[in-house]
Amino acid sequence: MTESVTRQVRLPDDKPPAWANSLMKWALSTPGIQSMVGTAVALLTFTGRHSGKTYTIPVSYHRENDIVTVITKRQRNWWRNFMEPTEVGLRLAGDTFVGAPEIVVDDHETLEFMIDYLEKRPVDAKAYGLKPREFTRDDVAAIMPHIVVIRIHLMSAE
Repeated sequence: MTESVTRQVRLPDDKPPAWANSLMKWALSTPGIQSMVGTAVALLTFTGRHSGKTYTIPVSYHRENDIVTVITKRQRNWWRNFMEPTEVGLRLAGDTFVGAPEIVVDDHETLEFMIDYLEKRPVDAKAYGLKPREFTRDDVAAIMPHIVVIRIHLMSAE
């Protein structure tokens, strides 16, 4: 089933400042402090497909068993590193894992995931230009062309 939405949506371009990402990386790597922020934010480590550099960024996530789902705005570029099969590192709630990311391309599956995700994590709705707890299915469908959903299959703990 394909959802068609004619309404134009513009997501906020609210990329966090470098100092905020640095602070979050420090907090997620520091025992004690990590437990205060680590249940909703993970550290994702990956290698740039062209540069070969290692990057570590904080990301909001949802975990079900050995599947971790991360959402980002399509306008950001880091997710493009997962267009080819690769491995990533994830620091989740104090534990480090290796995983295999895949970009989810099923529109219906992605829409259903996003509705459920935003209902469980209403604070994240603002990042996508939606009002927490006041969005409709059509509102979420309208943002779908502007986001990328990445499913990471955890393979092992380090």
